[in-house]
Amino acid sequence: MREAASGVMGRGVDLAFLIAATLLAAVGGALGMRSLHHGRRSKATVFWMIAVFVAQLGFLSIRGQARGACPLVGIGEILVFLAWSLTLIYLLVGPTYRLSLLGVFSAPVIVLFQGVALIPGVLDPDPTKVATTDAWRETHSAMSVLGYGALALAAVSSVMFLVLDRQLKDHHLASGLFRNLPPVRELLVSGRRLLWLGWGMLTIGVAAGFLMERDGGGAHLVAAVAVWVAYAALVGVAQFRGLTGRKFSVLCVVLFVASLSVFALV
Repeated sequence: MREAASGVMGRGVDLAFLIAATLLAAVGGALGMRSLHHGRRSKATVFWMIAVFVAQLGFLSIRGQARGACPLVGIGEILVFLAWSLTLIYLLVGPTYRLSLLGVFSAPVIVLFQGVALIPGVLDPDPTKVATTDAWRETHSAMSVLGYGALALAAVSSVMFLVLDRQLKDHHLASGLFRNLPPVRELLVSGRRLLWLGWGMLTIGVAAGFLMERDGGGAHLVAAVAVWVAYAALVGVAQFRGLTGRKFSVLCVVLFVASLSVFALV
């Protein structure tokens, strides 16, 4: 009886954490955009993102205790873990770039992922313990989603480049967004570094996938390998042959959006 009551309370608290994380990201992003519209960079954005990260941790810790493993069961938990990994990578690498702007552009992505997870029926309402745990499976899941977080941030950086490129072409040189965006070269460098980071993590995740125990049905792993090959091709072409900034950025965004289809096989 006590365990059942504790489980019901845990389910209510985990949703409260997720709703709080989503609202914090929405408000932080909106305030950051408003500051940009008035020609200022909101230095408070990073603090909003730290609050988002703490709320996400609250959700994931409760779900992790209920699962007795990494909370990556079902599309809902995967989306929240992906949003958390994007926030984590942002907070780790943000000091290299302009914190407020990378956070402002990341916030809508976080709201989207967590908003989908909050749709009734997407999250498992009654998370149960995982029957057996496999270290390689845990590594595969965690490193793959962390890699996706870095790749998502590479896509965000690419969107920032495309926005700046469009403003340059349209001669909107006096807008608040143009004055506060990092230089074009810096955005491209950040995008390439994040692409390498994400692909490296994805490589570890795919390698662990071949070593984990499988109950037949390898469609998910096949899709993961296909995503890895696609990103390997982009990394290789960008590194050794070279791509224009616009082509590189468009490919980063398109490939990330297309690669999300792998989660449909989870």
